[in-house]
Amino acid sequence: MKILNLSFQDFAGVAYTLSHAMNKHHPEHSTINLRALGSFYNYPTIAEMRDYDIKLCKKIVMKADVVLFHSVVKPFFKALNLKPKDLDGKKKIVYFLGSELRNLGTQLTDQAKEYLNTYQGLVDIPDLFFYTKEKVKWLPSCRSFSEISNMYAKCNQDSKALKAFEVPRKKVIFCHAPSDEYKKGTATFSRVITEIMKLLPQVNYLPVRNQTWAACLQALSGSDVVFDSDPPFEYSYGMISVEASIFKIPVVTKISNRVIQKIYDETGLKSPFITFTNEDDLFEKAYLLGRDAEKRRMFGDLVYKYCKALHDEKPVSDKFLKIIGEMD
Repeated sequence: MKILNLSFQDFAGVAYTLSHAMNKHHPEHSTINLRALGSFYNYPTIAEMRDYDIKLCKKIVMKADVVLFHSVVKPFFKALNLKPKDLDGKKKIVYFLGSELRNLGTQLTDQAKEYLNTYQGLVDIPDLFFYTKEKVKWLPSCRSFSEISNMYAKCNQDSKALKAFEVPRKKVIFCHAPSDEYKKGTATFSRVITEIMKLLPQVNYLPVRNQTWAACLQALSGSDVVFDSDPPFEYSYGMISVEASIFKIPVVTKISNRVIQKIYDETGLKSPFITFTNEDDLFEKAYLLGRDAEKRRMFGDLVYKYCKALHDEKPVSDKFLKIIGEMD
């Protein structure tokens, strides 16, 4: 079976990581992602549309047995001169992602209905169930826990040597790496951590802005706590939380109660993320994390187990194949 992921900027690297996971764990199938545009995050990719002419890109689409559109459908039909009947006999999937579905909502689902006679809708994070009335399934976005942890363990040999000499770590680093400072609530985290640093001199704040994916992972690998998001809308958690979990780092993020319940209903797992209701609540919880290494270890272990069960390559690629198999 040939599976094609079609994406524009490949939001959070989802198209590439799913393709890579499929090729690694299910090599009997051939999966690629075809990306229209790059971004400063510099996620890897398998193929770039800009390297080929329109006719060849269309041929690539026509060779696929499964076509997975990432959020948008109409632009690919327009750019590649596709007609709805061109995809007859193929399985069509639309993977609705993060802010794109929150901001565009029915515009995305209406376009999918216009150009695809039938399709299976997916969402990558659980709060997105509440941003559409369509019947969608949750396919968690994935990361390679083994590849990333091994890569950055090698980068942190100095830390390993310090442990061998039993040299205590004095700093406690809180990291925040927003893709959008307004949507991620950067101002809230900055105010709170500034007050905490006045009381706990061992606490340091590491904001990561406009960096590549590799630089962001490097910053996470040396951190102790991660601030994910305090958005002005209903939210769950982002890929920064999943990436932090690979290094067993506790994550602080705002999640509504009904999203926490949805996570449990879908997976049977309790959310391991440290949530907060307001700035005072955030201060109290972050202050305790800054003081208590045992709490950091405990919540780091919990978030690692949760994300590995849901977001590691193998469970995601297995679930993806199951979803394809259930399609008519």
